[in-house]
Order: sequence, then structure tokens, then C-alpha cells
Amino acid sequence: MLLLSLTNISRRFDQQVIVQDVSLSVNRGEKIGLVGRNGTGKTTLFEIIAGRLRPDAGQIDYSRATRIGMVEQEVEEHRQLSVYDFCFLARPEINDMRLQMQRLENELESDNAPPELIAEFHTLTTSYEERGGYRLETEIRLVLEGIGFSRSQINRPLDSLSGGERNRAQIAAVLVGDYNLLLLDEPTNHLDIKATIWLENYIAASPHAFIIVSHDRRFLQNTVSKIVELSRGRLDFYHCRYEEFMEERRKRVELAEHHFRHQQEEIVRIEEFIRRNMAGQKTKQAQSKQKYLARMKKLEKPLMEKDQPTFKIKDGGRSFRLVLKVEDLGIGYNESPLVDDIQFELTRGDRVGLIGPNGCGKTTLLKTLGGDLEPLGGDITVGGNVDVAYFDQELSNLNPDANVISELWQVDPLAESGRLRSFLARFGFWGEDVFKKVGLLSGGEKTKLSLAKILYRPANLMIFDEPTNHLDIASIEALEEGLGEYNGTLLVVSHDRDFLDKIVNRVFEIDGGNLTQYLGNYSDFASRKGRNDKPIREVSEEKKASYREFREKSRQKSRYRKRLNDLTELITTAEARLGELDQDELIINGSDWEKLDSLRRERAGLEEDIINLYLEKESLEENPPDD
Repeated sequence: MLLLSLTNISRRFDQQVIVQDVSLSVNRGEKIGLVGRNGTGKTTLFEIIAGRLRPDAGQIDYSRATRIGMVEQEVEEHRQLSVYDFCFLARPEINDMRLQMQRLENELESDNAPPELIAEFHTLTTSYEERGGYRLETEIRLVLEGIGFSRSQINRPLDSLSGGERNRAQIAAVLVGDYNLLLLDEPTNHLDIKATIWLENYIAASPHAFIIVSHDRRFLQNTVSKIVELSRGRLDFYHCRYEEFMEERRKRVELAEHHFRHQQEEIVRIEEFIRRNMAGQKTKQAQSKQKYLARMKKLEKPLMEKDQPTFKIKDGGRSFRLVLKVEDLGIGYNESPLVDDIQFELTRGDRVGLIGPNGCGKTTLLKTLGGDLEPLGGDITVGGNVDVAYFDQELSNLNPDANVISELWQVDPLAESGRLRSFLARFGFWGEDVFKKVGLLSGGEKTKLSLAKILYRPANLMIFDEPTNHLDIASIEALEEGLGEYNGTLLVVSHDRDFLDKIVNRVFEIDGGNLTQYLGNYSDFASRKGRNDKPIREVSEEKKASYREFREKSRQKSRYRKRLNDLTELITTAEARLGELDQDELIINGSDWEKLDSLRRERAGLEEDIINLYLEKESLEENPPDD
């Protein structure tokens, strides 16, 4: 069943094209990943789909059964509610009954409650059960615990939660709502690995449709079966999972560049033939080619995205072998330890990933190691010739009232403007971007600016707290590449499993107030712990039929591309033969009329064949197989 259809949707902001003539359909149960660089308009498209933002042009059609759920931007009016009560707001008809039942319960506490009140309460509880109220109570608790809330946190008011915890509460409310199309924008940003895996399994088992924006590549791989890429205002569709999408995308770019280059060469060759032969013996052939050229559908030059950032990370010189030694360390606040008796050593070249549930003490440990917090006990020894750089996820090294380049000037006040601008360009700040106010930057831009300030000065011990939050996939891959070439020592907190797999060779896990060490990357750790990161999927008959249809369309496209290639080769061969006939005419004796007549008949046939081949090629290019 079709839930949603966008047709030729366009939207601009301040004369900048966000989306241009885009079309998209979403079917029941479909799981779609929406990807693209930061700032390309993914959130804007979500707002249009949800009906919160009107497009400048185009049409949106919803099925009568379509119910769209999306995380609200603000929860100000509900800040006094508990997390549990807040989730009930997603089902207002059941919540109204629940509140009425609570009111009646209070009135029924008196010994002489009237019979009609008892009868009303009985009727209401029966209706509440029939409408699924008790099932919803259980579901809310399961969802909240699944995405990382402890039982004690469920009854805390939203006002007492951190921003990340409120975001998780909003996600929970969407999941338990009566929706069949859910729009999730970076849902894993504030989830730990355990909660992320839980959400993967929840989405995979859900019968509802999802459109998901995420920078977590493994999360996309495990949840969606179709990728839609938003780039330069248009949508490109890939009927595959994320890993296959990356390979298919590369092939498409290479093919588009090849077709454009080949067509340009063909145009130049035909124009040269027309110029040389329009007023000669081959006037008819030149005219036919001129007509073909006028009707030819010109390919657009493939547009490249802005250069992706390059995080070249210098280590600042070789440290002593022992970089950091921690003995009997206790960490926490107000004499209340989160983790106690921490023991470990970092030696030169170690690359450690620190993982654990939200609130277990990961950030507290990093702040203690970085000197921002006093340890509750134990010793921290820093080795000789060690220079430390610390990235904190709160981005506290940024001033929202400053502009981008002045932030970097704080690090090196004597640096020339050109040098600073060149350095910032490596982090994605080009041209006038360096004069943007920090407070107006996107989350990804702020992260990249904070990284720029930290990485400007070389350091041989890098401590990172969730460096991939808010970065787009291209920037995460650039950071991975930079850290891959980094020769220093690394300690990083991250919930991005692909990121950890690529950059760490040891894993420290904090759980239950203890720190445990493991050799290897995240996948090695997960294997030892017996975790299964890949949700089990059941393939429905509907999906099988969809795949068969997709396979048949792929075969049609393959035959179509093969015929186009064959036509191009036939035209090239025929035109080469025409050139040979031209040369043969020049060397044949003028009195040899039989040979001349034979050549002219062959030429006439070739010219007719070439025209027919061009016409068939043009017809194919104007009528490609449907996507």
C-alpha cells in the first residue's frame, strides 16, 4: 500500500535551492535510508514530508491511512511531565482515558463512593483494556529501557534530564505512537552501542515504514533496504543496503563521467565532420549529422561535491614508551564514585576505544585524565614528552559569539590570515564560510571547527569524546583516514562501531562500575562478549515480489545499456569504413568506373545505415527503461 507520494517537489531558502523537482514514494513497511552531506536539505525534506513545511512547487499525496511520526523539536510545554507520562502523549485518546481513570481512582478512595461512579470506572477500565491501554503501558516501559533508560529514570521529569536524555525520550514517544510512517533524524546520536543495537532490532522487526537519516553506517546497513541520496537538490535511488550502495554509487559516478566524456568527444568529431563537408561532396551526410546533433540529448557534466574535509593529524614528536599510567583510580562527583579501582597503561602507539552504557562514567574518566576533574582517589602518571589534546563532546572550546577564523586565531594569534584560511579549508570551511558566526553553525560544522582548533597544534596523545557526533559520513571517513595515518596514541569514546573497527586495537569497557580491557577492535570485543550486532530479518512475500520486479528491471536496463553500446560501436565502425572509402576513391583510376560505382553504392548503403543507427540510438536515449 502506498503511504506517501511526492511529485516534483521544490523548495528554496534565500534563493538557494534545497530540493528541485524531486519525487519520492513510500510504501507500507518500507525501510529507507536518506543520506547526503551536512546541509544538503535532509531535515528540510523531512519537514516537507511531515507537512510542517510547504514546498514552493509540486504535489504531496497521502493515503487516508497514513499516520506520520517525527521527533518534535521542542518539549518546553511538557518539561514537568515524567518520561513515562510524556510517552503517553503520543497516544492522546488512550492518555485521556488513563488520566480520567486516575481522577476516578482518587474519588473512589472514599468509603461512600456513589454506585454510578463505580459503574463509570468499571466501564472506563474495560474500554481502556479494549483500546490497548495496558499493552501500551508495557510497551512504553520496554521501549524506554531498550533505548537506555533505567527504571528509576523513567519516572523522572523531563526538566531534570540532559539534552541527550530528552532526545531519547522523544524517540521513545515516536516509537510507541500510533504511526505507520516514522521519520527518524540521527536517532543514534545520543544512544550507546547497546541501545543502538536494540533500536536496530526494533526497526527490523517493525511492520511500519521508516525513513532514517543517520551517519552511523552499520546502523543503516542493519535497518534499511533502500538508500535515497540527496545531493545538489535532487534524489538518487539505490535499491540495496548501505554497503552495496557505496559500491553502486561509485560505479554510477564513473559511468556518468565516462558517458559525458564520450559524448563530448563524439560532438567534437561530428562538428568537425560537418565543418569540413557541408559544402562538398558529402553535403547530404553532413546535413543528416547536423540534424542528429540538433536533436541529440546533451548530457549534463557530472557535478562534484565540494572537496571533502581532510583531517591531517600530526603527532608532534615521539613520546616516551609509557604514555599514561593509571593506578587504583576512582572517578565520580561529590565523593560518590562511578567507577573505582581503575588500572591500565597506555603505551606509545596504543589506540583504545572506550565503550559502555550511557551514564557509566566514560566522559567522567576522560575529564579526569584531561585534568578537568579531580580524581576521587588513586594516581595518574603522564609519561615523558607527552603532549595531550582533548576533544569534548560539549564543544566547550567554542565561543558562539565569535566567527570561525577568529576562533582559530585564538590558538595562533600571530598566524597570517591566509595560513589560517588554508587550514580551515581542510575542515570544510571555504571562502566566506570562515566569517560565519559560530552560534549559527550546524552541529556538524561546530564539531569540525572544534576539531580544527584541537588539531592545529600537534599532540602525541589524542583524547576524543564522541568525535563523530553530528559529522556526516564523508567527514567521518575523512577523520578515520586522518587517524589511520596518525602515529601517536589515541583514547576515544565512540558508539560508532564501524569507526571503532577501523581505528582502535584495544577496547576498554566500563560496565557495573568496573573497567575491563580487551585486545582487538570492536568486532573482536563483540565476538568475545557473544553479542549479535546483526538483527534477524524475515523476508515477506511482498518484499520477495518487489525484489523480483527490481531484478527484472535491472535486466531490462542491462539490455538497454548493451544495445546503446552496440549502436555506438556500429556507428563508429561504419564511419571508419566511410573514411576508408574516401581514401580508396582518391587512389582509384578515374577511368575504372566499375570500382568507383561499387564504392559509391557501398557509401550510399553505409550512409543510410548510419542514419538509421543514429535514429535508433536517439530513440533509445529519449525512452530509457523506467526506474
